[in-house]
Amino acid sequence: MSDSSLARLAELRGRRVRLIPFDERHLEALRRWRSDPEVTRYWVTQAAATPEQMRAWFDRNRAAGVLMWLIADEHGRPIGYIDLFALDSVNRKAELSLMIGERHVWGRGYAREALRTLLRHAFAPVATGGLGLHKVYLSVFAENVAARRAYAACGFREDGILRDDIYRDGSWHDQILMSVLEHEFTELDAPR
Repeated sequence: MSDSSLARLAELRGRRVRLIPFDERHLEALRRWRSDPEVTRYWVTQAAATPEQMRAWFDRNRAAGVLMWLIADEHGRPIGYIDLFALDSVNRKAELSLMIGERHVWGRGYAREALRTLLRHAFAPVATGGLGLHKVYLSVFAENVAARRAYAACGFREDGILRDDIYRDGSWHDQILMSVLEHEFTELDAPR
């Protein structure tokens, strides 16, 4: 990761969550979450990784400039993971992925708060320490209604469908492409 990427990887704070720059200490929590079939039900990669595979994954992502954060709740407990990858500085866009790995906190609004916290940083001007992005996009399993609702609540709109994109458990699954633009999020997130 370049020095400029490290500078962009600050700890971010929401009302109840903290996004902590992801490092080697967090690999075991992510490995545990990725080993839970219920957590990875709508995740592209379902195979449980060994500690060595997780370390290799971390090293590859860091070398590729992926910006990774651990999501911690208001008590400092790790509950998930969020990242921005495929950063494109010319077109000012990046792809996002999010995993709330602790099932006991599902449905409590942590995903939405983590998304809003990261999007504030992603769309903030570089001069103020942000990433200066114009667009953040993602893909989500069509049947993952809870995630789609959380994304929509943060301003993401459906851009299209990747039909029969993932083969899992004996059937094909569509993925929905979603994105949010800087002005859409800023208007949504403005204090009322």
